[in-house]
Formats: sequence, structure tokens, C-alpha cells
Amino acid sequence: MIHVLFISDDTSGQLNKNFYFLEQELSKGINLTVWRKPGHISYILKQLPSRPDFILLLNDMEHHLSPLIKGLAHTDIPTGLFINDIHRLTKLRKNYIEKNKIDYLFTAVRDTFTATYPEFAAKMEWLPHFVNTNLYKDYGLTKEIDLLMMGAVNAIYPLRQTIRNAYKDDSHFVYHSHPGYRKFTETEGKQQMIGQTYAEELNRARIFFTSPSILHYPVIKYFEALACRTLLLAPTFKELEDLGFVPDFHFVPINEHNFKEKAAYYLAHETERQKIADQGYRFIHATHTLQKRTEQLIKRIKQIAEK
Repeated sequence: MIHVLFISDDTSGQLNKNFYFLEQELSKGINLTVWRKPGHISYILKQLPSRPDFILLLNDMEHHLSPLIKGLAHTDIPTGLFINDIHRLTKLRKNYIEKNKIDYLFTAVRDTFTATYPEFAAKMEWLPHFVNTNLYKDYGLTKEIDLLMMGAVNAIYPLRQTIRNAYKDDSHFVYHSHPGYRKFTETEGKQQMIGQTYAEELNRARIFFTSPSILHYPVIKYFEALACRTLLLAPTFKELEDLGFVPDFHFVPINEHNFKEKAAYYLAHETERQKIADQGYRFIHATHTLQKRTEQLIKRIKQIAEK
């Protein structure tokens, strides 16, 4: 069985627990050693009972690189780095990749990666977002919210600003602000619109709005809304469609000029709304799950290790 050294902070308390879920799922399919502390890779390797076939590093979940691992350029073990938010720590990450001669960069977004790091295009490994379907699912809740939007609303998401302003006096529209990227205790998690509470709120909505930001990321809300069997109204773009999202089949494409018209139409036409929501639900649960993405990652790591 392939042996992977996964170096990462504990992400179980993060708002987005996907890397925690991925860590748990990886441990089921490979020999996974987890290391949490900073240090020199030669020291870390000496602490292990056996030499790993691959080193997998996650270090951009905070406002600095953590855990900080040194000396990766001096090991012949292939190393991969997860890139969580490309727009953060951009120069610091670039210097770290070059200094440590990291050859494999696992990124959830494709086009912004190549635009930001054209010099690393050959190192890119596209590992798109995914959902834990034990959490993001159809809870069978009553669809009691007509129009829902959750998350950040600022200049980075201009369409969200337009939508919220358009519905600010409409009792059919519900908006929940972003809880912030930090670690949450179990008690806080139940009080905030995060985790299962967030997924259940998605499931209660007939229609959910989101947008990809000015950076044109296929943000994870595209995946989460569909996974909860809710009709998604959101812009379409090439990278999203390359992930298999089909406009007017899995979700309804919108822009700043037509979102109100389309929302009104699908609120009034329940059969059509439910058909698209069902198709989107089946698509995500067949294609973009935690298990599928873990299988893809393990397959790629094995290919690299066997070179």
C-alpha cells in the first residue's frame, strides 16, 4: 500500500472542513501518516517508522504559511502542495514553491491558477471542489424559503450586491451573512449558519443565488446548493461548464439584468424548478463527491510515485 506523508494543521475546526474530510477519507485508502508541526523535512522523515512514497502539504489555511516546512528541495521524495485560495499569499507561495522545488500543485481552480502562476502551468494538478454527501444532501425539509442567499457580499461579488439590494424589502428573500473564516467550537457551530445548519438552510430554499466573484472561481456554493436539491441561480462560465455543469439542465444561468425575471419564473413553475433541481442533485452526487475526489487524488499520487 502506498505511503503518503500528509503535513497539515488540524483543519477539523475550520469553516470549510473539506480538507479534514479529505484527510479522513485518504486514511481509508492508503497508508497515511499525518504530521502537524513545523520543521525541517529531514528531521520529520527521521521520526517516521518508514519512508513515505509521496509528501502532501497543506499550508495556506491561515494568514501565513503554516505549518512551515523547510528543506523540501533536498529530498528526492515527490512533493505536492494544496493551493486553497490562489488570491491570498500569492508572492509568498511563489517563493516557497521555487525555493523548495515543489513539482505538483493541487488546485481547486484552473483558470485563475494559470493566470496567476503561468510559470507553474506544467506543475498544475486540477483537483476541483467536492462535497461530503453525508452533510450536503436532501434532508427532506419543507421548502419554506422562496429566495435564499448566503455568504460574502462585497465588491468582490458585485452580482451578490445587486441581488441583495434588489430584494432588500422583499419578505420572500432571506440573506445570511458570512460567519467569517476562523475556527469554530462545536457550540458555536450549532449557533452559526455553518455545517449541518447551513446545509439544512440550503435544503429549505426553493431558489438559491450565488456568483463566482470577479475572479471567476467556481466557488463551492455551486456544488453545495445542487447537492442539497435546491435550484441554483448563478452565472455560468467556461471553467464551470468544463466541470460538467450544464446551464438550464443542472442550474439556471443568470446575470445582473435577468435574475429577477428568472427567479419569478421558476418560483411560479414548480415542476420545471424541481426537474432542474433534481438533475443538479444527481449530477453532484454522481460526480463531485468526497469519495470521487479522494479516488482521483490517490490514483494521481500513485501515478507520480511510480514514475
